[in-house]
Amino acid sequence: MRFLKNSLLATSFTLMACSQMPISDHVVVVAKASDPAKELGIKSDDLKDMVNKAKSLGGRASEFLATDLFIKANDASIRGDYQTASQIFKYVVDLQPNDSFLKRKLSIELIRIGELKEAEKILETVFVESHYKDDSIGLILAGVYAALEKPVLARETYQKIINTSADAEEACLFLAKSFSGEKKYKEAHALLSKCEKKSKDDPVYSFYRGKIEYERGHKPEARKFFEKSLTMDHSYAQAALALGAFYEEKEDLKKAVKVYKEFLDDEGNGTNMAVLSRLVTVLFSMEENADVIPYAETLSSIDNTDLNLKVRLGLLYSDSGRYDEATNLFKEVLTVVPESDKVIYYLGALNQQTNHYPEAIDYFKRIPASSALFGDAGVQVGQMMGAVAREDFVQGKKSGEAIGKFMSFTEERIKDHDESVVEFKMLQASFFEDTFQYKKAIETMAAVKSHKGFTESHSYYLASLMEKDGQYLEARSLVQAIVDKDPNNAHALNFLGYSYLEKNERLDIAFAYITKAVKLRPDDGYIRDSLAWYYFQTGKFKEALAEAKKAFELVKSDVIITKHLGMIYQRLNYFDKAKEYLTEALKQAKVEADKEDVLKILGDVEKVRLPASESK
Repeated sequence: MRFLKNSLLATSFTLMACSQMPISDHVVVVAKASDPAKELGIKSDDLKDMVNKAKSLGGRASEFLATDLFIKANDASIRGDYQTASQIFKYVVDLQPNDSFLKRKLSIELIRIGELKEAEKILETVFVESHYKDDSIGLILAGVYAALEKPVLARETYQKIINTSADAEEACLFLAKSFSGEKKYKEAHALLSKCEKKSKDDPVYSFYRGKIEYERGHKPEARKFFEKSLTMDHSYAQAALALGAFYEEKEDLKKAVKVYKEFLDDEGNGTNMAVLSRLVTVLFSMEENADVIPYAETLSSIDNTDLNLKVRLGLLYSDSGRYDEATNLFKEVLTVVPESDKVIYYLGALNQQTNHYPEAIDYFKRIPASSALFGDAGVQVGQMMGAVAREDFVQGKKSGEAIGKFMSFTEERIKDHDESVVEFKMLQASFFEDTFQYKKAIETMAAVKSHKGFTESHSYYLASLMEKDGQYLEARSLVQAIVDKDPNNAHALNFLGYSYLEKNERLDIAFAYITKAVKLRPDDGYIRDSLAWYYFQTGKFKEALAEAKKAFELVKSDVIITKHLGMIYQRLNYFDKAKEYLTEALKQAKVEADKEDVLKILGDVEKVRLPASESK
C-alpha cells in the first residue's frame, strides 16, 4: 500500500527517500460541510428514512441500498468531494456495520477531511477485529496516532504489526524512523538489523541505516551501508543514487560516474530515469561530451518532453560534427517553442557552420530586437553577407547586388542599434581590407574611434590597416599610446617591435620590445614568431630556428609563422624541411598575395635544392 504525504500527517506519512517506504495515498482536504442527500437529489430526512427502513428490513434490502450508496460515495471521492464521500460512507457503514472494508474506506475519507479523532476510533476497532493482522489498517492507525502526537501508541502499533506479520517492512521502517526522530539511534539500528535478518535479500534496511547515519553526519558509515544495500540488490536504484550523491558531495565525480555507470550497465537497469538523469548531469558538469551522448540519448527517449535535454543533446551533436542530427533535434524543439530565440540562434549557427548561408541568415533574422542574442545574430548575418560580397568583388562585380545588400544591412544595424556600431563597422572595414581598399577601411574604423565600444583590440586593427596602407608612423603612434598607458601590454610591445623590424629600423628598440613581450607572454606563438624573425633579420639563424619551432608548436595554422619556419630552414640549407613547411604554408594561405609570396620562395628552394639535402 502507498500513502501520500500531507500537511497534517507529515509526521508519519513521509516518503523516506526509498521507493519501498510507505507513504499515504490519503490527502487531508478540509472541505465545507455538505448535505449528501442533496448530492443524491433527495431530502435529508428521506435519506435517513431510506437507511432506517433498509436496516429494519435487513437482508437484501440493506445490501442493495448499501451497494448503491457505496457507488455514489466512491464517485464523490474520485471527484475530490471528500466531505460528501465521508457522509455517505457513514450511512453505508450504518447499513453494513460488520464490514471491515467499508469501515476502512470511511476512515480514509475522514482522514482526508481532517477528522482524525473520529477516524482513530474506527481504525482502532477494525484493527482489534483483525487480531492485529491487517497491516494496512495498522499502518494507517499508527500514522493517525503520530499525527495526533501520540508517539507511544504509534510505536506500539508498529510493533504489533512487526510481531504478527511475516513481511512487516513498512512498519519496521516507520518504527525505525520514529526512533531516529527522537535520536534513539541504537534502537533504530537494532530494529532494522533484526528486520533485515527476516528478509535477507531486502536491501531497504541497510539503505535506511545508511540514511540514518548520513543525516547524523556520519557519512563514511553511511557509505558502507549504501554499498551493502547495492551489493544485496544491484537493481536498487535508491542505493545507487545515495552512493553517487555521497561521491558528488565529496566532489569525487569520477567515482560518482563509476557508481551510476555500473548500475546502468547491470541487466534491466539501463533505463532507470533517476540514475540516468544524475549521470547525464554529472557528465555535463565534467564536460565529458563524447561520453554523455549515449546516456543523454537514452534519457531523452524516455522523457520526450524534456526540451532542455534535447537542446543540450543538440549542442553535443553539433560539437561532435553530427550536424544533421543536431538540426533535426532543434527543429523538433522549435515546433514546441517556436519563439525560442536560443533554439532559433542554434539553428542559424548550425546552418552557418555547414555553409548554408541563406537558411542561416533567415534564422538569425528571426531573432527579435528584444532578445539578448539580437546583436550577435546581426553580426553573424553581416559576416555571411560580407563573405558573399567578397566573392562578388573577386568576380569583378564591384557594384554587385551582394555588396549592396551587405552595406545596406550593416548601415541599418549601425543606425538602429548603437551598442553594435563598432562591430558592424569592423565588418565593413574587414570587407574593405580584404578587397584592398585600405583607405576606406581606415576611414571606417576611424569614424568610431571615440565610441564607447572601441577597445584596444580595435586600435590594433586600425594600426594594422594603417601599416598596410603605408601609414607606418600613424600606426606606431596609435600603438605607442597603448604602451604609454600600459608598459606591460605584451601585444602592443610586440606590434611596435615587429613594425620596426619589418622596416629594419631601430632594431635595438625592436629587440627590447619583443623580448619583453616574450617574457610577459611566453606561450604566445605570434610573439615568439616576432623574436624568431628578429634573429633571422640579424643573421642569427640557429636562434631563429629555435624560436620559430616554438612558435609553430603554439600556432600551427598561421601562414606567416609556417612560412617563416620554412624560410629559416631554407637559409640553413635544410631544403627538404624548407619545402615541407613552405608547402604547408601554401595550403594555409587564403589571400592571393600570401600564395604568390610562398610560391616564389618555394621556387627559389627548388632551384638550389640538393639531391640529398640534410634534414633536421
